[in-house]
Amino acid sequence: MSGLPSPVLKALEFEKANLVKGSVFDDPFYRCPPDRSQAAPGTLLAVEEYVDPVPYLIPAGTALSRILYQSRRLDESLVPVSGYVLWPYAARSQPDGYPVVAWAHATSGVDANIAPSNHKNLWQHFLGPYQLALQGYVVVATDYAGLGVAETASGEPIVHEYLASPSQANDVVYSVRAAQVAFPELSKTFVVIGHSQGGGAAWAVAQREARTPMTGYLGAIAISPYTNFLNEEGISSPVMGAAMCRGIASSFPDFDPGEILTPEGERRVALAFLHGAGAAAAMTLLSRTQLVKSNWKQNPHIQRHAYLTGNGGKAIKGPLLVIHGESDMVNSCAAVQIAVEKTAEAFPLSQLECIWLPCVRHGAALGASQRLWMDWIADRFAGVEVKPGYQASQLTSARPAEVYQSDQTWFLEAASQFYHTP
Repeated sequence: MSGLPSPVLKALEFEKANLVKGSVFDDPFYRCPPDRSQAAPGTLLAVEEYVDPVPYLIPAGTALSRILYQSRRLDESLVPVSGYVLWPYAARSQPDGYPVVAWAHATSGVDANIAPSNHKNLWQHFLGPYQLALQGYVVVATDYAGLGVAETASGEPIVHEYLASPSQANDVVYSVRAAQVAFPELSKTFVVIGHSQGGGAAWAVAQREARTPMTGYLGAIAISPYTNFLNEEGISSPVMGAAMCRGIASSFPDFDPGEILTPEGERRVALAFLHGAGAAAAMTLLSRTQLVKSNWKQNPHIQRHAYLTGNGGKAIKGPLLVIHGESDMVNSCAAVQIAVEKTAEAFPLSQLECIWLPCVRHGAALGASQRLWMDWIADRFAGVEVKPGYQASQLTSARPAEVYQSDQTWFLEAASQFYHTP
């Protein structure tokens, strides 16, 4: 790792210390069974029903399973994907079993080792999956293709199609189907919720359901969602473009990342992949330099990819709840507003709701709106009707906005002494 800046090295060290196993290549679970490589999407390939919770930092009173299943990539080719199931102790119940919430995670990285199921805190811990489980829902969470399972049964590397929302939408819905096969006690009904990259995936699930409905789907929540990088103009836009290059090349073999990356951008992206950088290390490595050429968004492959993967202006099967912080510096309000308005204008009878959170940043949107999305999920399982049409509102905080904690200032660490826990 010589030659890497000190902040990048520190971020890499921290990320690797939070992995359950040093490498997914050392864990047989993440290997696709050779005889199942052509199984249909949604097929359960493997299940680890009882995962030892000790290496993980999951809440007391929760249990963990892991699943391996078949999904589809953006080009419709088959791909094996891993994921986890987080179980509550006091599960809620539906007439046909335990209600399922499909969790779509925010950016964890693009390296196979950075899969949430290989992360001690399942990546977003109390921000989403832990809270859902503690509220009695069975959480089914995909890692996304390319994260976790690193190779196909024939040994071909699986590239994570970063921010290809339809691909991640496939991973979400097929994870639910596979989990329902693995665990018949699960209800056939489910709600999807995602944040950031996962918010884009949740939105794409709603668009997918309009074309290819899946039995039991009740609706989706997209929090701080990625929509379309062509509409992003902030500091995150060139990082998105750089991080997406390898995934775009996997969908368009004639695309050369050098078409849009500067020489320094190519060097830094190569370093990020070489060292298995997670979200923090990659962001540190890819920041404060000219990553992309000035006209990168005009590249025909980029334009085509954005058309195929962008959210907004497409039919949805609702209800879809969009929640976004007005101080989000990652996925801009402008881009989300464009996507919401295009959808509402093109499909005025869509069950679409957007809630804006004043003075709330990207990650804080999950906690600031938790009561809203928990109530919304409960309403979907209760069969509460959502009227057709577009609704928009702005949440008012209980106290002045400037007195609230603006960002997460803590992380989870294993307790080694009795006095480390309350």
